[in-house]
Amino acid sequence: MREAVKPANDHQADIMLDKLMDRGFVVPDSVNPDEAGEYYAEVLRGKPIGAMRRVFDNLRFGRYPRYQSFLPKPAELSALIDDAAKHDREMLRLEREKAEREQERLEAQKRRKLTPEEQERRREKVRKAVAELAKSAAEQSRGGGDDDES
Repeated sequence: MREAVKPANDHQADIMLDKLMDRGFVVPDSVNPDEAGEYYAEVLRGKPIGAMRRVFDNLRFGRYPRYQSFLPKPAELSALIDDAAKHDREMLRLEREKAEREQERLEAQKRRKLTPEEQERRREKVRKAVAELAKSAAEQSRGGGDDDES
């Protein structure tokens, strides 16, 4: 999960953008085509790689009806990636909280270490319970455990 929220480098963003353009996506008319690469690079810089990949895959597979053949404007693309990154950040937060709870549980368990006397007392209790169960099972196997036979 940590890998998904890691920021993409410029090279990764360029490759993804080039792949979309190779598949026929064009820069919108409102974006200057001579400076489009610079605009997109600027908004993609530092975006989480996992969210970026998901958005680019969704664009490639036509999952955004608004962007079937045109790339989103740089600001729109940035917003799509930020929206996709919310899920990753939430999952990372939940992962951290789970790890913290586990750590707290382990620390509490260490604090509850039993004394040797307490351990022996519990072992003796288990031995008695096992002996009782064995005795009960032996009585039932001999037929002496049924009271309703008359």
